Amino acid sequence: MMKVKVMVVDDEYIILDGMSSFPWEKYGCELVATAENGREGLEKVLAFGPDLIFTDVKMPEMDGLQFASEARKINDKVKMVFLTGYDNFEFAQEAVRLGASDYLLKPMNFVKLDLLIKKLHAAIMEEKQTNKYYRDLEKTFENELPYIRSKFVNDLVHGRIRTRYDLEYQTKAVGIHIEKYVFIAITRENAHAGNEDSWPEQYAFLNIGEEVFGEFCEEVLCEYDDMNLQFNFILLFKKEDADRYCMEQAVLASEKLKQVAEEVIRYKICVGISNTETDVYSVNEKYIEACRACSQSVYLGDNTIIHYKDLDDVVKPDHEITEGRKQRLFMKIYSRQISEANRDIEEMFSIPDIELSDCKYMALDLLIACMRYPFMCRIKCRIQEEEYDFSFLQDGIKVIDNAHSVDEIVQYLTKSFSLLAAQNNKNAEDRYQNVVNNIMDYLKEHYSENLTLDSIADQFYMSRTYVSRLLKRYINQSFLKILIDIRMDAARKMIMEDKYKMYEIAERVGYNDFSYFIQAFKKKYGVTPNEYRKTI
Repeated sequence: MMKVKVMVVDDEYIILDGMSSFPWEKYGCELVATAENGREGLEKVLAFGPDLIFTDVKMPEMDGLQFASEARKINDKVKMVFLTGYDNFEFAQEAVRLGASDYLLKPMNFVKLDLLIKKLHAAIMEEKQTNKYYRDLEKTFENELPYIRSKFVNDLVHGRIRTRYDLEYQTKAVGIHIEKYVFIAITRENAHAGNEDSWPEQYAFLNIGEEVFGEFCEEVLCEYDDMNLQFNFILLFKKEDADRYCMEQAVLASEKLKQVAEEVIRYKICVGISNTETDVYSVNEKYIEACRACSQSVYLGDNTIIHYKDLDDVVKPDHEITEGRKQRLFMKIYSRQISEANRDIEEMFSIPDIELSDCKYMALDLLIACMRYPFMCRIKCRIQEEEYDFSFLQDGIKVIDNAHSVDEIVQYLTKSFSLLAAQNNKNAEDRYQNVVNNIMDYLKEHYSENLTLDSIADQFYMSRTYVSRLLKRYINQSFLKILIDIRMDAARKMIMEDKYKMYEIAERVGYNDFSYFIQAFKKKYGVTPNEYRKTI
């Protein structure tokens, strides 16, 4: 079991002897060292690493305050208790004010010492447990770092990191420093023709690529995009490296990788290279450039290396919305955050000098992706379980194609997605109403039993608070009021049938207390049960 290490520093032999004889083990402590002055004490702080130090205030060579100050430079977490006589009482109080844990007056009161050690032992053990938790967490993080880095690269490539602040924080956390980079996208010849790579081959090529590219740059980040059967590499360079040098290195590295891949694993590859970039937040844009360059192998032939800058006359620059931004927007739409979703849409299309054709492409891509979103969720969730009517969105293809301005497209998208969100809201409302209807049916069937809000909550696997809120929202009455109304209505009908005595009716509608039944009936109908029977 972990023990608290204690050290005593005092120039009085009787104090050292008395503290050495103290039953430290009883308190979960261990006396690891003693010293007769501050200088000797500092040497033993270094040697034994105590958690708790008892030190005299007045000592030769180095007094207690100076010793405590130097000891804290060695270990700022150490607890310090000052031992002092009445003539140095104010001195000790000042020490406590400056950060000491406590003080004890000589001669020592062992009742106070007992209480103090218990208090400090608890505080030190709590700190040790907390420190152990963070050390274990740090160790776990270090063990999982390769996976965490891989996840970070995937999010970075596909634009799933929300803000620059998040990006800066995550790059530091995973130990990646990006100053300048080139993005390279690689596909295997005939990869989309049914000749799928095996996982070992994919892994082998990533390792080969990382090793080859690593010879030509400072560091390589890589991932395999299994949706597009594509290998992605980010080559990192120094900020002072010229763009031309970075590009030459990327091309030389790609040439060598082509040769090695074909010799080792019989891969013939197509390589697309982006422009150089210094803005880390633009990785997704460079990914798109590299993908477009790589896709030109359809026209230029396989086993080629294509630079995006060479496509200026072939591919007109346009705009794409990152997968991360799409997913955040769709989550807002399907969770009915309409105003936030509309704000995101306006931001997506607020691009200076954007051409209408580019805007139409972005809008159509967004529309189709939004309709696919419920079916593409990778985890089982409520969004997958809903039934959506997308017919009004299908007309959007024609509306967007015939639009005459960016504003017209934005207005259509905000209106359509708002309708989708409202439809989703209706689905939710219907679901909640069905739950309430089931609760009401159960109450009407079991009203004679000893029902409580807790028993109903257990019956429907909900919390009592949730059941109460549902009933208040959809019935506009409390659980107790609803139950009493059901019981009184049943009692009224039994009185009209005239088959049972009044106390029998009370029991049949759930009341063991006959007087309480009479009170409830009169409150509901204004007359007692007997008076009501006389009116029939």
